Amino acid sequence: MFIRKRQLKKEKIKSRTKTAFIIIFFLSAALILIEYLFLNFSFGRTTYISPVSKNQTSNTIALEKELEKSNILFKTISNGSDGSLVVELMDGSNIIFSQKKDIKNQISSLQLVLSRLTIEGKKLKSLDFRFNNPVVSY
Repeated sequence: MFIRKRQLKKEKIKSRTKTAFIIIFFLSAALILIEYLFLNFSFGRTTYISPVSKNQTSNTIALEKELEKSNILFKTISNGSDGSLVVELMDGSNIIFSQKKDIKNQISSLQLVLSRLTIEGKKLKSLDFRFNNPVVSY
């Protein structure tokens, strides 16, 4: 009989903790929803733009500005067929930038590659940043 009372107490404790966890879960979900609604209505509605509908010219302008900041001379910037940006440098080499990666990191990698090739005395034909590692052609 004494053992049965212990089991009943343990079962009550388990059911109370389950109930407490469920209540805490729903209260936190409600608080998150209230916070979202408060931020959304007090600071204006946020709009989400899918990558497909993103303005391509803004990416081209951002790339152009970053290239100018880095003192990299280029002839043209065009959109590739796969959503990439193709830059033709003044020396005739082509650089393919991925729009899925950070432009600043790609440009710093480009500067590093250009300086290494200048030191080695090699002429760059093309450089592709769309993959995990840059693909260099001489």
